[in-house]
Amino acid sequence: MLKKIFTQDIQIKIGSLVLAILLWFFVITDIEYYFDIDIPLRVEGLSAEKALNNEIPDLITGRFRGKGHTLLWANLTLPLSETGLILDLAKAKNTEVYYLNDYLLAHPDKFIIPRDYNLDLLHIVEPESVWVSVERMAHKELNVKVQADIVPALGYMLVGNINVEPAKVMVHGPVSLLNDITSITVPPLRFEAVNADITVTQALVLQPSQLFTLETPQVRITADIQSIGSVVFQNIPIRLENIPRNVEVSVIPQFIRLEAEGGLDRLLELKPEDFIVSFDYGAHWNQDIQLYVPEAVLPMGVKRVSRFIPEKIEIVQK
Repeated sequence: MLKKIFTQDIQIKIGSLVLAILLWFFVITDIEYYFDIDIPLRVEGLSAEKALNNEIPDLITGRFRGKGHTLLWANLTLPLSETGLILDLAKAKNTEVYYLNDYLLAHPDKFIIPRDYNLDLLHIVEPESVWVSVERMAHKELNVKVQADIVPALGYMLVGNINVEPAKVMVHGPVSLLNDITSITVPPLRFEAVNADITVTQALVLQPSQLFTLETPQVRITADIQSIGSVVFQNIPIRLENIPRNVEVSVIPQFIRLEAEGGLDRLLELKPEDFIVSFDYGAHWNQDIQLYVPEAVLPMGVKRVSRFIPEKIEIVQK
C-alpha cells in the first residue's frame, strides 16, 4: 500500500510539487524586504592638477527597500551594472570629511542606478563618513627594478644581464608620496632548469595602487640563455702592466692562445681582440719566480678561461 502511494501517478505528484514550490517562491519574493547591498563609491571631478593623498573605500554598504524578487535580481546583477554613489571632489580643498548620508540627501542625483531596478536606497549603513585628502599632482620617472632568480639547466648559462623594457616608467601621483619613491620593483620571479631564452610580461604595481597612475602598466623581461661551449682564440697579445720606469721587462711569448668557456652563441661572435690578457708586474713579480699564469679580462658571456696555450708565460727582467 505504501509502495503504491509513492509509485503511482509519479508525473502528477512531481508536477504538483514543482507548482507548490513556484507558488511559495512567488509569494515570498513578492513581499517587501529591507536588504543591505554593497555598491561602488566612485570619485569624480578631481582636476588634472590635483591628486588624492589617501585611499578611500571602493565599496560602501547601502540599505535598500524592495520586493524579494527585485532584491534577489539586484544581488546578482548590481555588481555588473553602473550602480554606485559618485563622490564629487570638484570643490575639494586639502582635507575634508564627507558624511555620506548628508551628502546623499544634498546630492540625490549622485546616486546612479538603472531605471529597471525598482529599489529605494534608504541610507548608507557603512562607512558613515569618508575622509578625503587632496594635494598637488606630481609627475616622476621611476626606475624599474627586477628581482629574478634564474637557475639554468645543466649545460646552460645566463649570458649578460636580465633585461627589462622599458627601464623607466612615468608615474603620476600625490607630490608628498611620489617625492620619496625612486623605483618600482617587479614582484619576485624564479625560473628553474631553464634551457631556452626567457621572455615574460609582468604587470607593474605601485602601492597604494589607488593613488598612482602608471603610464606603462607592464614591462617585458628577457634573459639570454645559451648552451655552454668552448672556443679557442689565437694571437692575443700579452700586456705588461705597472712596470717601474727604470726597469726593462719582456715577456715570452708575446702572443698567447686561450680556450674560453661560455655561452656558445656569444663565443662565436667574439674575436681575439675582445680579450685582454695581462701580467701585473708590480703586483706579482718575484725575482725567484720565472714562469707565471697570466690574467684575463673576459668579455660578457664568457664564463672562464679553461686553459692558456702555453699554460705559463716567462717574464724576463733585463
